[in-house]
Amino acid sequence: MIRTQKDMPKILVIGGGATGCGVARDLVLRGYQTTLIESGNLGSGTSSRSHGMLQSGARYAVTETSFAAECYKERNIISSIFPKAVKLIGGLFISLPNDPEDYPEKFLNCCQIAKIPIEEIPIKEVLESEKELNKNILRAFHVPDAIIHPPKLFELLAKEIRSYGGKILTNHEVISIKTNNNTANAIVVANNGIKSHIECDGIINAAGPWSSKVAKLINQNVELQLTRGCGIFFSGQLVNKAINRCRIPNNNDIMCPSEKESLWGTTSNVVYDPESPKTTPDEIEELLSGAEELFPNIRNYKNFRTWSGIRPLIKPKKINKSIPLSRAHRVIDHEAEGLKNFLTICGGALTTHRLMAEDVVDKLSNKFGLDIKCTSHVTPLLK
Repeated sequence: MIRTQKDMPKILVIGGGATGCGVARDLVLRGYQTTLIESGNLGSGTSSRSHGMLQSGARYAVTETSFAAECYKERNIISSIFPKAVKLIGGLFISLPNDPEDYPEKFLNCCQIAKIPIEEIPIKEVLESEKELNKNILRAFHVPDAIIHPPKLFELLAKEIRSYGGKILTNHEVISIKTNNNTANAIVVANNGIKSHIECDGIINAAGPWSSKVAKLINQNVELQLTRGCGIFFSGQLVNKAINRCRIPNNNDIMCPSEKESLWGTTSNVVYDPESPKTTPDEIEELLSGAEELFPNIRNYKNFRTWSGIRPLIKPKKINKSIPLSRAHRVIDHEAEGLKNFLTICGGALTTHRLMAEDVVDKLSNKFGLDIKCTSHVTPLLK
């Protein structure tokens, strides 16, 4: 039986960050009647408050090798389908005298297990290309990191979602979710004080740090571990490649070129409120002190601005402070709590947003008994 779009289920996606836009794109490519709901502008939350790294996965090779492998695969897919939003700058992992001596070998081995291309680079060559780096580096490794320009990404995603018949409602806050026979079937949204009712056959909650808040509207539970990341944008391009510390991922260990600026960061402090406060003076000093280890003259650059954003990570059963929180994603099917056709997608990273979308839409399709294969990995974005 050949289905037309009007015969397909009506799906609402709550959240217009990278994950929500990725979900909406996947849905329209499979033919679903799709409406994306965002309380602000597309990408105005967590997705716009990041370093914009399209990770090779090397950063997570030692701590989360399988996730690192996912990142590398997705980095290649995103670079292929969104070439106008991606810059293949490459990345360097730098080992300093006070970094763990055994980490570089672990790093090399785990990158190879994850099938991430890696090459050790002569120190002289590195210092010739990266003039601001600490001259006392011990080892340096090149990996295929890239950067993605979030505003361009959201512009392209929105254009494609609409071109395939999807609808996008920005500045619409979801204020209630309705059910019929324990099945999510409608939402009520508010825009400039005006309420409207939107019916549907299913809902995907992709609200990032606000996913718990959305789920509570319908008495569902989503446990997240929110962490706040802060960083500093320095005026000018201080580095040519993304520069990482060659150690377990931690605070203050990456410098990334971004358009006409360079971003240093980031912190990762547990918080309990998704509303992101401004970076504090103490955090700025912490960031500058950390940056000095890789870039001794960093305090000479007085022209900078700060940013902060909230990461919606999966809450672990027990926190081990010696190991960073997982960046893997999770799909929550709320049917286990008695609510049908309501799914939450959480965790993950900007690099893996397409894969996250594929995963949650696959699970939604199974609920409707639809065998529609994902094509988001092979469909170039519209020009």
